[in-house]
Amino acid sequence: MPLMGHPLSFPMSVFVRSLGTLAHALLREGQSLQVFARTSQTLFLSTGGEVVWVSRGSMGHRRALLVERLPDWPEGLVLRVIGKSLVDGSGEPLFFGHAALWSPPPLPCPPADLPLRASTLALTYAQPLEPVREMLGAQRLARISKAIRARDGLGLLEVAGDLVGWGPGLTPLGDDFLGGVLFALNAAQEPWVDEERPRLMAWAQDRTSKLSLTLLSDLSQGYGPEPLHHLALALFTRSLEEAKPKVQELLSLGHTTGVALLFGALLAWSALD
Repeated sequence: MPLMGHPLSFPMSVFVRSLGTLAHALLREGQSLQVFARTSQTLFLSTGGEVVWVSRGSMGHRRALLVERLPDWPEGLVLRVIGKSLVDGSGEPLFFGHAALWSPPPLPCPPADLPLRASTLALTYAQPLEPVREMLGAQRLARISKAIRARDGLGLLEVAGDLVGWGPGLTPLGDDFLGGVLFALNAAQEPWVDEERPRLMAWAQDRTSKLSLTLLSDLSQGYGPEPLHHLALALFTRSLEEAKPKVQELLSLGHTTGVALLFGALLAWSALD
């Protein structure tokens, strides 16, 4: 539902159309935020040890503020929440008072044939997934699948832990793949994963970027980008044909992020036999 409030009297306000529930909770009156990174489509902001972002994309996330155009905010700029606006004191304010709140859809219990359904999707999309498969290596992937099949959290951490921080970019490919694995296991209600989460996050603390560490933690708790949630819901409740558009949405995320997330999720679900 839309938030209440009215924009401040600035002629060039940028309006937020969708606001994730965590971002909403963090945008408290008087709160300070700082721009720490930006791309052509997204501004990343830190506040009190947390991360949110302003994006021109259409993919919801609990940390995302979705807009039609980005404010012209440089890295290092400090902003403050005044009323229902993010203000830098001189430039374009960002008004979020009319934004629709976004939260992920609830997931039912996974179907008994989830491994078969996931394996079928993986075969269907083998071509776009192949580069990630080759980079990770068949031997490593076989060991990860074996650990998942055995519900061996420590074994999974031992074989996959060195993927943390592996690869270039704001969110390295290794983090995205591992995040996909952990999201899938959380969605499938595999409680053994929770036992190793603190150990994994402690291991990852100094091995990857602040942003990627935040996203990896979110994924391990079952919070991801909107297309990943929609894929899980479609795979759990609908036909494979209905799941395919959700795969395409996920594949369009970033340069390799969506592919790595998809590959990790499908590998994990396929191994739960």
